[in-house]
Formats: sequence, C-alpha cells, structure tokens
Amino acid sequence: MVWREGELTNMAFTRIDAVAAHYPGFQRGVANQNPSDTQIQAWIEASSARITALTVGRGYVLDGLAVNNPQAYALLALLNEVGAAADLGEALFSLLGPDASPAGWANPNSLRRSYENMLAELARGTYDKLFVPTARTGDVYPAFGGVAGQEEDLEDDGNPAFRKDEEF
Repeated sequence: MVWREGELTNMAFTRIDAVAAHYPGFQRGVANQNPSDTQIQAWIEASSARITALTVGRGYVLDGLAVNNPQAYALLALLNEVGAAADLGEALFSLLGPDASPAGWANPNSLRRSYENMLAELARGTYDKLFVPTARTGDVYPAFGGVAGQEEDLEDDGNPAFRKDEEF
C-alpha cells in the first residue's frame, strides 16, 4: 500500500497528523524519524481494525458514515486517534527513557485508559443511539447495579418463580 500525506486509507478513521498532534515536540518529516510515519499508520490501522470489528459486530453500517452520520464518524475518528496516539506515546516515552521530561506531551497511559474505556462503551452499546436512531435504550443493569426487571436479586437457585413452600 502506498500512503500519501493527508490521505485516509480504507482502514483508518483518522490521519497521522492528528495522532502526532498529541506530542507537539515530536518532529515529523526529518531524516531517520523514529517512529516513522509508516509505523504510525500501522498503529492507526490496527486501532481501526478493532473499532471496525466492534462496530460491525454491533450491526452498524460504516459505508458512507462520514457523509450520512458525521457525529458517529467523528466518534470513531476520535477513538482511532486516541488509540494510535497511545501507541505513539508509548514508543516515544520508551525511546526517551524514564527520566525524560514529557515536555507537555499527552500521557500515553491516560490515552490508553480512555481508548480502552471507549472501546468497552462501544462494545456494550453505549453509542447505539448515535449509530442507529431507532435503537432501544441499553440494559438498566449497569445503571442500577441489580438484575434488570427484578425488584430484588434472584435467590440462590436463580429461579424467581413462586415456590410451593413459600407463604405469602
């Protein structure tokens, strides 16, 4: 695959310049740039593959998403950007060493947590309404911490049906 500056590939929701912007001291386009744009593009595509797998698994239609649903596309672009920026940050911090000053750069650990949290939200359907306006609301279990549809937790055997020995 030949990648040109400013182009999105089939496997990307974001661009290298958006990922690199999280690290203002990181210089691109210099001799022996490390990590290279090719490596950063590979991280973008790896992140995008996870995102695509989750969205397709939830039944979202991604064809024409940028035009038909710009808010949903922007969410996926942000998710893709944060995931690749976490990879870039981990590489940069490993090259600089533990005593190096972060120089105002984003913390790759924070980016990684945000990325993993957003992937988990995507997987559990938090964004369903954004992608499918007619989607039903999510399960109440996470919000209330109980068993959805029950006023009380299920008993030991898990059977909420009346039992013959119970007195009412």
